[in-house]
Order: sequence, then structure tokens, then C-alpha cells
Amino acid sequence: MFSKLKTPHGEINTPTFLPDATYGSIKTLTWADLKQSGLNEFVTTTLHLEQHLGGQYVREFGGLHKFFGWDGPILTDSGGFQVFSLIHRRQNKDHKISDAGCSFLDPRTGKYSLLTPETSMQIQHNLGSDIRVVLDEPAQHTDSTAAARAAVKRTTAWAKRAKIKFLEQHNLTENDFNNSKIVRPLLVGVIQGANDFSLRKQSAAELQEIGFDIYGFGGLPLHKETTWKEGGASGFNHELLSYVTELVPDKPKYGLGIGTPDDIEYCTRLGWQIFDTVLPTRNGRHGNLYVSSGQGDKAFINYDVIHLRTERYKFSCEPVDANCDCECCKTTTRAYLRYLLRIDEAAGHRLATIHNLRFYSRLMEKLRAELV
Repeated sequence: MFSKLKTPHGEINTPTFLPDATYGSIKTLTWADLKQSGLNEFVTTTLHLEQHLGGQYVREFGGLHKFFGWDGPILTDSGGFQVFSLIHRRQNKDHKISDAGCSFLDPRTGKYSLLTPETSMQIQHNLGSDIRVVLDEPAQHTDSTAAARAAVKRTTAWAKRAKIKFLEQHNLTENDFNNSKIVRPLLVGVIQGANDFSLRKQSAAELQEIGFDIYGFGGLPLHKETTWKEGGASGFNHELLSYVTELVPDKPKYGLGIGTPDDIEYCTRLGWQIFDTVLPTRNGRHGNLYVSSGQGDKAFINYDVIHLRTERYKFSCEPVDANCDCECCKTTTRAYLRYLLRIDEAAGHRLATIHNLRFYSRLMEKLRAELV
């Protein structure tokens, strides 16, 4: 259903896509470029901003909005995904996950850090974001049932602590939290459980008992790469997404890290309302651009992709997408953009990124129009 989310920096029309400004920027773009693409909110990374800027500095400056010069809603993640990626990627005895939180060594400085549900909330509070995600323990689709069960247990415990911290920061009672007339940052609880339906049900029930504004899908909704039978399901796990949708029927739902245009369209029709992914910006810089069906060299369900660095576009005088109204498509041929990307020119990265973000923005406009 088409709806609006109230935040301290304006309303968000849903369904919406938030591009990832990982370090507080979208590579090669200005905020004016982002708005020109039709996107009015974005997500940025709590841990990276804490490490590179410092949340206390941002708070003293006046918050992210003043620092960035941005007047729209900003979503911050918990920092947990980056910490867990670091812990699992770099084996180190000082990297630990416990009930207290996540301890790790900053690879840039070598300094020891501890990220807890409370410190994650404090950093996000210092940043002054409009939507804040509580710390969770992500379970992957390939994890064992025992590992997924442990992640659910810890996620619930951490969510309780984070909610208490949030209420303290804003001097709110539980009744205040549930008062829709009070405009405040929105709080996201993340449903875990890997690919186990019963654990997803348990996680959703426990988080709803705590109470959040938005419920997120934690871990990527993928089938396991290997299955017990030949021809078994692989790729995006539609059944799991559909099941989790029904567990939180009356609250906004956030598909963390979802995803491709087809996945977003599928999830939107189920009732998911918020999405973020690095795909359009990262793929754009690598010359992989999203276009209308019939205009690319690889077809998906509702769109095509062109791989612009290839020889086939060397003499192409066409725009990237004849149906697109972005700056790139109005001013630049495929051949020239191909050249800019092949010489690693910043202007090419910018134009390709603008096009892909406008493609996602146009998709969200279409989906909102269908749901009115």
C-alpha cells in the first residue's frame, strides 16, 4: 500500500529506494545530482562515519543534515553489517562476538573498539539521523539451524537494550513512542532467522513484543547454493519473503540490501516499502546499466542490462535508454559514455551513476502510482 512515513526532516513517500552513501557521499555525485534523479532520502553507514568523522564531532557541528547540507530524511544503519563482515573476513583473536556486543580492531588505526546496542544507538543519535537501525546479529542463508537460533536470541536481547537506550535519549515513555503525533526519529528492528521459517516467526514475534516503527528483513533472502535434489531452488527466496511479510502485516517493512529491480518490484507487491542497495551505483561505475526491456544485451523479467564497456557499443549513437529522462540519456551517446568509462573518467562514472539511480527512481514512481 502507498503510504507516507513521517520523519523529523520530512515525509517519505513509499515504496522508496535509498541509495547508499557509504562514507557520507555517493561517489562522483553531488546532492543536487541525487535530487535531480528523483531521490529524496538516502542511507549512510554509522560505523564508517564514526571511524572517519566521529559521531561526537558531527553532533557538535549540528548533525548530519547541517554537515552534508541536506534537508531530506537520512537513514543510518547500526554498523553491525560492517563489523560482522570485518570479523568474518579477517580472522583475529581480538575479533569477538558476545552478548555484550562486537569487539574488533579497526583495520585503519589498529585501535580496539566495542560496538554494543547502546553505542550503536548513541552514535546514530550523535549523527542525528531520521531512521535508525538497532544492532542485530546477521545470520546468513547458509548458516546452520543452531547458528541461526543463536543469532535470533542475541538479536532479541540486543533489540531490547537498544530500544531502552532510544527511549532514554529522547526522554520518551512507551506511550510516547506509540503516539503518532510526536515526530521523532523512527526505529527499525531487524528480523533474523536465516532460512528457517520457524525462527523467522519467533524473531518477528519477539521484536513486535518490544515494539518498533519499522521491521527489517535481516540477511539476504536467498536459497542455499546447494540443495538436496537436482534442480532445487536457487537464487532469491520468494517464499521466505512472502512468509515474513505476513508476520508483520500492519507495519512498514524494510528489505535491507534488496536489491535488483525485479526483486524490489516483487517485494513491493508483497507489501515491503523501503529498500537500499549499492547495486545501481556500483554497477554504473563498472559500466553495467539498467535499461527498459528490449534495449539491452541481457534480459531479466522487467528490465534489461547493457554492458557498456563491450565492443558492440563502440559505434552506438543511441542514448543509454530511449525511455529515460536523465541527464545522461538526454546528452550522451552510448559510444561516448563507453569511452569515458573505459578511460576511467570521473564524468563517465557520474553519468552512469545518475542514469542507474534515475532508473531506480522511475521504478519507484511507477510502483507508487500503481498503489495509489
